[in-house]
Amino acid sequence: MAGPQRIDVHHHIWPPRWLKAEQESQRMASRTAAWDAVSKWTPSMSLDAMGKNDVATTVTSVSTVVVHPDDADFDHGFARDCNEFGARLAQDNPGRIGTFAMLPLPHVDRCLAEIEHAAGPLRADGFKLQTSYGERWLGDPGFAPMWDELNRRKATVFVHPVVPDRCAGFLPGIGEAIMEYPFDTTRTIASLLYGGTLARCPDVKLIFAHGGGTVPFLASRIAGQARSRKELGALIPNGIQAALGNLYFDVVSVTNRWAWASLTAFMDPSHLLFGTDIPYGTFERSKQELAEMGLSPAVVRGIERDNALAILPSLVRRTAA
Repeated sequence: MAGPQRIDVHHHIWPPRWLKAEQESQRMASRTAAWDAVSKWTPSMSLDAMGKNDVATTVTSVSTVVVHPDDADFDHGFARDCNEFGARLAQDNPGRIGTFAMLPLPHVDRCLAEIEHAAGPLRADGFKLQTSYGERWLGDPGFAPMWDELNRRKATVFVHPVVPDRCAGFLPGIGEAIMEYPFDTTRTIASLLYGGTLARCPDVKLIFAHGGGTVPFLASRIAGQARSRKELGALIPNGIQAALGNLYFDVVSVTNRWAWASLTAFMDPSHLLFGTDIPYGTFERSKQELAEMGLSPAVVRGIERDNALAILPSLVRRTAA
């Protein structure tokens, strides 16, 4: 590639308030290796690595957060602080850094306020949600006003997985995120599908991390119940692949031959996006693993750059040659 070209859509940042909350809860601090990487991260580390790896722009997002269903003020204030940190980072590095603004679900009224603030003064490139909030997944009927507003704005939304409380500690000795991140991504996509959100809000551009979880592999199974329930079948009249065809998946953790075979059999390459999962992953590993998939230069350019520009129009100005 001539000059920096790649666009990283899965790149975490760690605002001071997030770090403080994690330290106080000991939630991540108990995972020594992960906490060591997170606590030592600085914006300059990301910028330096971008320069060494032909990365034009990263669109940053905050990782998982602890949800307080009974404290809307806390969750909204937390999101606002994190979003303003991300916005300052973008303003200080024009053309290099963009941002997905976090929305404080399950508090829908506060989400509507934060959408307005983030899209206005903060000039966010899109929004960030996580796959579930307590006992509620993204297709929950109570979240409909938020989705309707995002659809009205034709917004791009990055969805990152979490480990639901009820699934914590199921398999001692095995990292919870290894299993639960892909499964919770699958749960929330199914909830959006069968809750009718995807059909009602076709103008939202949804990006799901880690290759869409287990959706490519389980798509036929997910569609199975629609064959015996007419109200569900009406949501996928042209089949499961068409019903989910507007979704976008990043390729973090799926650039291996087993996952890639299922992913590319299900999803058009024009809906795949480059990501790194910084600071858990690296630019070098993401580049190398994608290169090993044996793709044509045109497909690689789409994944690494052009597909992101198609759904994040604000980046077109930032990454113009």
